Amino acid sequence: MKLRTRLALLVGAVFVVGGGIIGGSSALIARQEAVDELDRVLVDAIASVKNDPAQDVSAVLEIAETSSEPISALLFFDDSEPLVLVEARDGMEAVMFPTLSIAEVIQATEKPIDKAGVIELRIAAYSTGNGEWLVVGSSMSSVNNQFEKSLIRSVQLSLLIAAFMVVLIYWMIRRALLPIARVTRDARAIAEGNLDREIVPVAGKSEIGQLSSSLQEMVNSLRSAVETTTRSEALMREFLGDASHELRTPLTVIRGYVEILDSGQDLSEEQRERAMSRLLSESQRMSQTINDLLLLAELGEVRHEMTDVVDLSSLAANHVRDFSEQQKSRKVKSTIASDVSIVGNSEQLSRMISNVISNISRHTAESAEVEVVLAEVDGKAIMVFDDAGPGLSAELYARAVEGFQRFDRAHSKTGGGFGLGLSILSSIVQRHGGTLSLSPSPLGGLRTHITLNVE
Repeated sequence: MKLRTRLALLVGAVFVVGGGIIGGSSALIARQEAVDELDRVLVDAIASVKNDPAQDVSAVLEIAETSSEPISALLFFDDSEPLVLVEARDGMEAVMFPTLSIAEVIQATEKPIDKAGVIELRIAAYSTGNGEWLVVGSSMSSVNNQFEKSLIRSVQLSLLIAAFMVVLIYWMIRRALLPIARVTRDARAIAEGNLDREIVPVAGKSEIGQLSSSLQEMVNSLRSAVETTTRSEALMREFLGDASHELRTPLTVIRGYVEILDSGQDLSEEQRERAMSRLLSESQRMSQTINDLLLLAELGEVRHEMTDVVDLSSLAANHVRDFSEQQKSRKVKSTIASDVSIVGNSEQLSRMISNVISNISRHTAESAEVEVVLAEVDGKAIMVFDDAGPGLSAELYARAVEGFQRFDRAHSKTGGGFGLGLSILSSIVQRHGGTLSLSPSPLGGLRTHITLNVE
Protein backbone atom coordinates (compact mmCIF):
# COMPACT_ATOMS: atom_id res chain seq x y z
CA MET A 1 0.00 0.00 0.00
CA LYS A 2 1.36 3.39 -1.00
CA LEU A 3 2.29 6.00 1.57
CA ARG A 4 -0.36 8.48 0.47
CA THR A 5 -3.06 5.79 0.76
CA ARG A 6 -1.94 4.87 4.26
CA LEU A 7 -1.89 8.51 5.32
CA ALA A 8 -5.34 9.16 3.84
CA LEU A 9 -6.81 6.09 5.56
CA LEU A 10 -5.16 7.11 8.80
CA VAL A 11 -6.70 10.58 8.61
CA GLY A 12 -10.07 9.00 7.73
CA ALA A 13 -9.82 6.70 10.73
CA VAL A 14 -9.06 9.68 12.94
CA PHE A 15 -12.13 11.48 11.65
CA VAL A 16 -14.28 8.37 12.13
CA VAL A 17 -13.10 7.92 15.71
CA GLY A 18 -13.26 11.62 16.46
CA GLY A 19 -16.66 12.03 14.83
CA GLY A 20 -17.93 8.95 16.65
CA ILE A 21 -16.74 10.30 19.98
CA ILE A 22 -18.28 13.72 19.35
CA GLY A 23 -21.52 12.25 17.97
CA GLY A 24 -21.77 9.70 20.76
CA SER A 25 -21.16 12.40 23.34
CA SER A 26 -23.83 14.60 21.77
CA ALA A 27 -26.30 11.69 21.73
CA LEU A 28 -25.55 10.91 25.38
CA ILE A 29 -26.07 14.55 26.33
CA ALA A 30 -29.38 14.62 24.47
CA ARG A 31 -30.45 11.37 26.18
CA GLN A 32 -29.54 12.76 29.58
CA GLU A 33 -31.61 15.88 28.86
CA ALA A 34 -34.58 13.66 27.91
CA VAL A 35 -34.12 11.62 31.09
CA ASP A 36 -33.99 14.83 33.15
CA GLU A 37 -37.22 15.99 31.55
CA LEU A 38 -38.86 12.62 32.31
CA ASP A 39 -37.65 12.83 35.90
CA ARG A 40 -39.27 16.25 36.22
CA VAL A 41 -42.60 14.82 35.04
CA LEU A 42 -42.35 11.95 37.54
CA VAL A 43 -41.39 14.26 40.38
CA ASP A 44 -44.30 16.59 39.53
CA ALA A 45 -46.69 13.60 39.61
CA ILE A 46 -45.40 12.56 43.03
CA ALA A 47 -45.60 16.15 44.26
CA SER A 48 -49.28 16.44 43.32
CA VAL A 49 -50.11 13.69 45.80
CA LYS A 50 -47.47 14.62 48.32
CA ASN A 51 -48.69 18.21 48.57
CA ASP A 52 -52.33 17.18 48.89
CA PRO A 53 -52.70 14.03 50.98
CA ALA A 54 -56.43 13.94 50.20
CA GLN A 55 -55.67 13.01 46.63
CA ASP A 56 -55.06 9.43 45.61
CA VAL A 57 -53.55 7.59 42.70
CA SER A 58 -56.17 8.94 40.35
CA ALA A 59 -54.52 12.34 40.71
CA VAL A 60 -51.39 10.86 39.25
CA LEU A 61 -53.32 9.40 36.40
CA GLU A 62 -54.84 12.74 35.69
CA ILE A 63 -51.36 14.19 35.35
CA ALA A 64 -50.65 11.48 32.85
CA GLU A 65 -53.35 12.84 30.63
CA THR A 66 -51.43 16.05 30.10
CA SER A 67 -47.97 14.54 30.21
CA SER A 68 -45.79 14.07 27.12
CA GLU A 69 -44.84 10.67 28.49
CA PRO A 70 -47.09 7.70 29.38
CA ILE A 71 -47.21 7.50 33.16
CA SER A 72 -48.39 4.54 35.24
CA ALA A 73 -49.07 4.44 38.95
CA LEU A 74 -48.73 1.67 41.50
CA LEU A 75 -49.91 1.64 45.06
CA PHE A 76 -47.46 -0.60 46.84
CA PHE A 77 -48.10 -2.34 50.19
CA ASP A 78 -45.22 -3.85 52.11
CA ASP A 79 -47.37 -6.70 53.45
CA SER A 80 -49.56 -7.50 50.46
CA GLU A 81 -49.34 -7.99 46.69
CA PRO A 82 -48.85 -4.84 44.66
CA LEU A 83 -51.88 -3.31 43.05
CA VAL A 84 -51.11 -2.09 39.57
CA LEU A 85 -53.10 0.80 38.24
CA VAL A 86 -52.48 1.55 34.60
CA GLU A 87 -53.75 4.29 32.45
CA ALA A 88 -53.31 4.43 28.68
CA ARG A 89 -53.61 7.76 26.94
CA ASP A 90 -55.15 8.09 23.46
CA GLY A 91 -55.07 4.35 22.91
CA MET A 92 -51.41 4.02 23.74
CA GLU A 93 -50.19 0.67 24.96
CA ALA A 94 -50.32 0.37 28.71
CA VAL A 95 -47.06 0.19 30.61
CA MET A 96 -46.78 -2.60 33.17
CA PHE A 97 -44.63 -2.34 36.25
CA PRO A 98 -42.08 -5.00 36.91
CA THR A 99 -41.82 -6.51 40.34
CA LEU A 100 -40.28 -4.04 42.79
CA SER A 101 -38.45 -4.63 46.03
CA ILE A 102 -38.72 -2.47 49.12
CA ALA A 103 -35.07 -1.49 48.70
CA GLU A 104 -35.71 -0.28 45.14
CA VAL A 105 -38.81 1.62 46.25
CA ILE A 106 -36.88 3.33 49.06
CA GLN A 107 -34.09 4.21 46.59
CA ALA A 108 -36.65 5.70 44.19
CA THR A 109 -37.92 8.04 46.95
CA GLU A 110 -34.58 9.86 46.91
CA LYS A 111 -34.38 10.34 43.13
CA PRO A 112 -35.81 8.64 40.06
CA ILE A 113 -34.06 5.41 39.06
CA ASP A 114 -34.06 2.99 36.10
CA LYS A 115 -35.86 -0.33 36.45
CA ALA A 116 -35.31 -3.03 33.88
CA GLY A 117 -38.11 -5.38 32.94
CA VAL A 118 -40.14 -6.30 29.90
CA ILE A 119 -40.01 -2.60 29.23
CA GLU A 120 -37.35 -0.39 30.76
CA LEU A 121 -38.90 2.12 33.18
CA ARG A 122 -37.89 5.27 34.91
CA ILE A 123 -39.57 5.26 38.36
CA ALA A 124 -40.04 7.57 41.34
CA ALA A 125 -41.63 6.73 44.73
CA TYR A 126 -43.27 8.41 47.70
CA SER A 127 -44.22 7.02 51.13
CA THR A 128 -47.85 7.75 51.94
CA GLY A 129 -47.47 6.39 55.49
CA ASN A 130 -48.66 3.22 57.22
CA GLY A 131 -46.40 1.09 55.06
CA GLU A 132 -47.88 2.35 51.82
CA TRP A 133 -45.88 3.62 48.88
CA LEU A 134 -46.88 5.43 45.79
CA VAL A 135 -44.72 4.50 42.79
CA VAL A 136 -45.01 6.24 39.42
CA GLY A 137 -43.12 5.34 36.31
CA SER A 138 -42.77 6.00 32.61
CA SER A 139 -41.41 3.96 29.77
CA MET A 140 -37.88 4.68 28.56
CA SER A 141 -38.71 3.45 25.06
CA SER A 142 -39.03 6.89 23.50
CA VAL A 143 -35.87 8.09 25.22
CA ASN A 144 -33.92 5.04 24.09
CA ASN A 145 -35.31 5.20 20.57
CA GLN A 146 -34.35 8.84 20.27
CA PHE A 147 -30.87 8.05 21.59
CA GLU A 148 -30.41 5.24 19.06
CA LYS A 149 -31.54 7.47 16.22
CA SER A 150 -29.19 10.27 17.32
CA LEU A 151 -26.32 7.83 17.63
CA ILE A 152 -26.96 6.36 14.18
CA ARG A 153 -27.14 9.82 12.63
CA SER A 154 -23.89 10.77 14.33
CA VAL A 155 -22.15 7.65 13.03
CA GLN A 156 -23.51 8.19 9.52
CA LEU A 157 -22.41 11.81 9.55
CA SER A 158 -18.98 10.82 10.84
CA LEU A 159 -18.57 8.22 8.09
CA LEU A 160 -19.68 10.73 5.46
CA ILE A 161 -17.23 13.37 6.71
CA ALA A 162 -14.49 10.76 6.99
CA ALA A 163 -15.06 9.56 3.43
CA PHE A 164 -14.91 13.14 2.17
CA MET A 165 -11.75 13.82 4.17
CA VAL A 166 -10.10 10.61 2.91
CA VAL A 167 -10.65 11.72 -0.68
CA LEU A 168 -9.54 15.27 0.08
CA ILE A 169 -6.47 14.24 2.08
CA TYR A 170 -5.52 11.64 -0.54
CA TRP A 171 -5.62 14.32 -3.25
CA MET A 172 -3.67 16.80 -1.12
CA ILE A 173 -1.06 14.21 -0.11
CA ARG A 174 -0.73 13.03 -3.70
CA ARG A 175 0.00 16.57 -4.82
CA ALA A 176 2.38 17.11 -1.90
CA LEU A 177 4.25 13.86 -2.62
CA LEU A 178 4.68 14.43 -6.35
CA PRO A 179 8.17 15.96 -5.80
CA ILE A 180 9.10 12.95 -3.69
CA ALA A 181 7.88 10.63 -6.44
CA ARG A 182 10.05 12.46 -8.97
CA VAL A 183 13.06 12.35 -6.67
CA THR A 184 12.41 8.63 -6.09
CA ARG A 185 12.35 7.94 -9.82
CA ASP A 186 15.56 9.92 -10.28
CA ALA A 187 17.24 8.09 -7.40
CA ARG A 188 16.16 4.71 -8.81
CA ALA A 189 17.58 5.61 -12.22
CA ILE A 190 20.85 6.68 -10.59
CA ALA A 191 20.97 3.46 -8.56
CA GLU A 192 20.65 1.55 -11.84
CA GLY A 193 23.79 3.28 -13.09
CA ASN A 194 22.31 6.16 -15.10
CA LEU A 195 24.60 8.92 -13.86
CA ASP A 196 23.68 11.12 -16.82
CA ARG A 197 20.21 11.70 -15.40
CA GLU A 198 19.60 15.21 -14.20
CA ILE A 199 17.64 15.64 -10.98
CA VAL A 200 14.49 17.70 -11.49
CA PRO A 201 14.91 20.61 -9.06
CA VAL A 202 12.23 21.25 -6.46
CA ALA A 203 11.50 24.91 -5.88
CA GLY A 204 11.66 26.36 -2.41
CA LYS A 205 13.67 25.62 0.71
CA SER A 206 11.54 22.72 1.89
CA GLU A 207 12.97 19.40 3.02
CA ILE A 208 12.14 17.95 -0.41
CA GLY A 209 13.94 20.82 -2.10
CA GLN A 210 16.99 20.26 0.09
CA LEU A 211 16.83 16.52 -0.64
CA SER A 212 16.70 17.21 -4.38
CA SER A 213 19.71 19.53 -4.14
CA SER A 214 21.64 17.03 -2.03
CA LEU A 215 20.85 14.25 -4.49
CA GLN A 216 22.10 16.38 -7.36
CA GLU A 217 25.29 17.10 -5.45
CA MET A 218 25.70 13.38 -4.81
CA VAL A 219 25.25 12.64 -8.53
CA ASN A 220 27.84 15.27 -9.39
CA SER A 221 30.23 13.73 -6.87
CA LEU A 222 29.61 10.26 -8.28
CA ARG A 223 30.25 11.51 -11.79
CA SER A 224 33.45 13.14 -10.66
CA ALA A 225 34.49 9.98 -8.80
CA VAL A 226 33.76 7.81 -11.84
CA GLU A 227 35.68 10.17 -14.09
CA THR A 228 38.56 10.24 -11.64
CA THR A 229 38.55 6.46 -11.34
CA THR A 230 38.43 6.04 -15.11
CA ARG A 231 41.25 8.52 -15.54
CA SER A 232 43.26 6.87 -12.77
CA GLU A 233 42.81 3.45 -14.34
CA ALA A 234 44.03 4.81 -17.67
CA LEU A 235 46.98 6.46 -15.98
CA MET A 236 47.71 3.27 -14.06
CA ARG A 237 47.74 1.27 -17.27
CA GLU A 238 50.07 3.86 -18.80
CA PHE A 239 52.24 3.75 -15.71
CA LEU A 240 52.46 -0.04 -15.84
CA GLY A 241 53.37 0.21 -19.51
CA ASP A 242 56.09 2.72 -18.71
CA ALA A 243 57.36 0.59 -15.83
CA SER A 244 57.45 -2.44 -18.10
CA HIS A 245 59.34 -0.41 -20.66
CA GLU A 246 61.80 0.82 -18.02
CA LEU A 247 62.53 -2.79 -17.08
CA ARG A 248 62.37 -4.30 -20.55
CA THR A 249 64.87 -1.91 -22.12
CA PRO A 250 67.85 -2.68 -19.85
CA LEU A 251 66.94 -6.37 -19.85
CA THR A 252 67.06 -6.36 -23.65
CA VAL A 253 70.46 -4.66 -23.63
CA ILE A 254 71.79 -7.02 -20.95
CA ARG A 255 70.51 -10.05 -22.82
CA GLY A 256 72.09 -8.84 -26.05
CA TYR A 257 75.53 -8.34 -24.55
CA VAL A 258 75.34 -11.60 -22.60
CA GLU A 259 74.58 -13.43 -25.84
CA ILE A 260 77.56 -11.72 -27.52
CA LEU A 261 79.90 -12.65 -24.68
CA ASP A 262 78.50 -16.18 -24.59
CA SER A 263 78.69 -16.72 -28.34
CA GLY A 264 82.37 -17.52 -28.34
CA GLN A 265 83.15 -14.72 -30.73
CA ASP A 266 86.72 -13.51 -30.85
CA LEU A 267 86.26 -10.11 -29.23
CA SER A 268 88.94 -7.56 -28.64
CA GLU A 269 89.75 -6.39 -25.15
CA GLU A 270 88.15 -3.04 -25.93
CA GLN A 271 84.92 -4.75 -27.08
CA ARG A 272 84.83 -6.86 -23.95
CA GLU A 273 85.37 -3.83 -21.72
CA ARG A 274 82.62 -1.92 -23.56
CA ALA A 275 80.24 -4.88 -23.20
CA MET A 276 80.98 -5.26 -19.51
CA SER A 277 80.56 -1.52 -18.99
CA ARG A 278 77.13 -1.59 -20.66
CA LEU A 279 76.11 -4.64 -18.63
CA LEU A 280 77.04 -2.80 -15.45
CA SER A 281 75.26 0.43 -16.37
CA GLU A 282 72.11 -1.30 -17.52
CA SER A 283 72.10 -3.45 -14.38
CA GLN A 284 72.35 -0.30 -12.29
CA ARG A 285 69.60 1.28 -14.32
CA MET A 286 67.33 -1.73 -13.81
CA SER A 287 68.17 -1.82 -10.12
CA GLN A 288 67.23 1.86 -9.80
CA THR A 289 63.96 1.24 -11.62
CA ILE A 290 63.11 -1.64 -9.30
CA ASN A 291 63.92 0.50 -6.26
CA ASP A 292 61.67 3.26 -7.64
CA LEU A 293 58.81 0.80 -8.14
CA LEU A 294 59.24 -0.54 -4.62
CA LEU A 295 59.23 3.00 -3.24
CA LEU A 296 56.06 3.84 -5.16
CA ALA A 297 54.38 0.73 -3.79
CA GLU A 298 55.49 1.70 -0.30
CA LEU A 299 54.19 5.24 -0.72
CA GLY A 300 50.86 3.89 -1.94
CA GLU A 301 50.31 1.36 0.83
CA VAL A 302 52.42 2.10 3.90
CA ARG A 303 51.44 5.10 5.98
CA HIS A 304 54.57 6.51 7.56
CA GLU A 305 54.16 8.57 10.67
CA MET A 306 54.29 12.26 9.85
CA THR A 307 55.71 13.27 13.22
CA ASP A 308 59.23 14.42 12.35
CA VAL A 309 60.00 18.11 12.58
CA VAL A 310 62.07 18.42 9.41
CA ASP A 311 64.46 21.34 8.93
CA LEU A 312 63.63 21.91 5.28
CA SER A 313 66.15 24.77 5.05
CA SER A 314 69.12 22.56 6.03
CA LEU A 315 67.84 19.67 3.90
CA ALA A 316 67.57 21.83 0.77
CA ALA A 317 70.90 23.57 1.42
CA ASN A 318 72.73 20.26 1.75
CA HIS A 319 71.31 18.88 -1.50
CA VAL A 320 72.10 22.07 -3.41
CA ARG A 321 75.66 22.16 -2.03
CA ASP A 322 76.28 18.54 -3.03
CA PHE A 323 74.86 19.25 -6.49
CA SER A 324 77.14 22.28 -6.94
CA GLU A 325 80.24 20.37 -5.87
CA GLN A 326 79.46 17.50 -8.22
CA GLN A 327 78.89 19.76 -11.21
CA LYS A 328 81.36 22.57 -10.84
CA SER A 329 80.89 23.69 -14.45
CA ARG A 330 77.22 24.47 -13.80
CA LYS A 331 76.06 27.84 -12.49
CA VAL A 332 73.86 27.08 -9.47
CA LYS A 333 72.12 29.95 -7.68
CA SER A 334 70.18 29.33 -4.47
CA THR A 335 68.06 31.53 -2.24
CA ILE A 336 67.15 29.44 0.78
CA ALA A 337 65.37 31.01 3.73
CA SER A 338 66.50 29.93 7.18
CA ASP A 339 64.37 28.19 9.81
CA VAL A 340 61.80 26.74 7.42
CA SER A 341 60.56 23.57 9.12
CA ILE A 342 57.59 21.28 8.49
CA VAL A 343 56.12 18.21 10.14
CA GLY A 344 56.60 15.17 7.93
CA ASN A 345 58.88 12.30 7.04
CA SER A 346 62.49 13.40 6.68
CA GLU A 347 63.54 10.45 4.47
CA GLN A 348 60.72 11.08 1.97
CA LEU A 349 61.32 14.84 1.89
CA SER A 350 65.00 14.22 1.21
CA ARG A 351 64.03 11.89 -1.63
CA MET A 352 61.69 14.57 -2.98
CA ILE A 353 64.47 17.16 -3.29
CA SER A 354 66.92 14.57 -4.58
CA ASN A 355 64.53 13.51 -7.35
CA VAL A 356 64.08 17.07 -8.61
CA ILE A 357 67.83 17.77 -8.61
CA SER A 358 68.59 14.37 -10.18
CA ASN A 359 66.16 15.06 -13.01
CA ILE A 360 67.73 18.43 -13.60
CA SER A 361 71.16 16.81 -13.73
CA ARG A 362 70.07 14.15 -16.20
CA HIS A 363 67.95 16.25 -18.51
CA THR A 364 69.95 19.46 -18.85
CA ALA A 365 73.39 20.29 -20.22
CA GLU A 366 76.29 20.46 -17.77
CA SER A 367 76.52 24.20 -18.36
CA ALA A 368 72.77 24.87 -18.00
CA GLU A 369 71.94 27.38 -15.27
CA VAL A 370 69.94 26.21 -12.22
CA GLU A 371 68.19 28.32 -9.59
CA VAL A 372 66.69 26.99 -6.32
CA VAL A 373 64.42 29.05 -4.03
CA LEU A 374 62.99 28.12 -0.62
CA ALA A 375 60.74 30.55 1.23
CA GLU A 376 57.92 30.56 3.75
CA VAL A 377 54.83 32.47 2.63
CA ASP A 378 51.52 32.63 4.55
CA GLY A 379 52.23 29.51 6.58
CA LYS A 380 53.42 27.48 3.57
CA ALA A 381 56.83 26.34 2.47
CA ILE A 382 57.45 27.24 -1.18
CA MET A 383 60.19 25.44 -3.13
CA VAL A 384 60.94 26.43 -6.73
CA PHE A 385 63.46 24.72 -9.00
CA ASP A 386 64.28 26.47 -12.31
CA ASP A 387 66.58 25.16 -14.99
CA ALA A 388 67.78 26.32 -18.40
CA GLY A 389 67.17 22.96 -20.04
CA PRO A 390 64.92 22.06 -22.95
CA GLY A 391 61.76 22.10 -20.83
CA LEU A 392 58.62 20.22 -21.87
CA SER A 393 56.27 20.42 -24.80
CA ALA A 394 53.03 22.40 -24.52
CA GLU A 395 51.07 19.13 -24.48
CA LEU A 396 53.07 17.78 -21.58
CA TYR A 397 52.64 21.00 -19.61
CA ALA A 398 48.90 20.70 -20.12
CA ARG A 399 49.00 17.17 -18.70
CA ALA A 400 51.36 18.11 -15.91
CA VAL A 401 51.44 16.06 -12.78
CA GLU A 402 48.65 13.60 -13.37
CA GLY A 403 49.11 10.51 -11.27
CA PHE A 404 51.71 8.06 -12.55
CA GLN A 405 52.36 10.19 -15.60
CA ARG A 406 55.81 9.77 -17.18
CA PHE A 407 57.25 12.79 -18.98
CA ASP A 408 59.77 12.12 -21.69
CA ARG A 409 62.35 14.64 -22.79
CA ALA A 410 64.71 14.61 -25.69
CA HIS A 411 67.38 11.92 -25.59
CA SER A 412 71.13 12.35 -25.65
CA LYS A 413 73.08 14.11 -23.00
CA THR A 414 70.36 16.63 -22.47
CA GLY A 415 67.58 14.12 -22.62
CA GLY A 416 66.35 10.77 -21.50
CA GLY A 417 63.22 9.80 -19.70
CA PHE A 418 61.77 11.49 -16.67
CA GLY A 419 61.07 7.88 -15.75
CA LEU A 420 59.35 7.08 -12.46
CA GLY A 421 60.87 10.05 -10.66
CA LEU A 422 57.86 12.29 -11.20
CA SER A 423 55.48 9.66 -9.89
CA ILE A 424 57.59 9.32 -6.75
CA LEU A 425 57.88 13.10 -6.43
CA SER A 426 54.12 13.58 -6.83
CA SER A 427 53.33 10.84 -4.29
CA ILE A 428 55.64 12.31 -1.66
CA VAL A 429 54.23 15.81 -2.11
CA GLN A 430 50.63 14.53 -1.88
CA ARG A 431 51.51 12.45 1.17
CA HIS A 432 52.59 15.67 2.90
CA GLY A 433 49.41 17.49 1.89
CA GLY A 434 51.20 19.67 -0.65
CA THR A 435 50.84 20.54 -4.31
CA LEU A 436 53.16 20.07 -7.28
CA SER A 437 53.10 21.92 -10.56
CA LEU A 438 55.28 22.04 -13.69
CA SER A 439 55.51 25.13 -15.86
CA PRO A 440 57.94 26.90 -18.20
CA SER A 441 60.84 28.48 -16.36
CA PRO A 442 62.02 32.09 -16.83
CA LEU A 443 65.44 30.51 -17.47
CA GLY A 444 64.00 28.81 -20.56
CA GLY A 445 63.65 25.27 -19.23
CA LEU A 446 61.39 23.65 -16.64
CA ARG A 447 60.07 25.11 -13.40
CA THR A 448 59.14 22.64 -10.67
CA HIS A 449 56.97 24.34 -8.05
CA ILE A 450 56.29 22.59 -4.71
CA THR A 451 54.06 23.92 -1.93
CA LEU A 452 53.99 22.26 1.52
CA ASN A 453 52.10 23.10 4.68
CA VAL A 454 54.38 24.36 7.44
CA GLU A 455 52.11 23.17 10.26
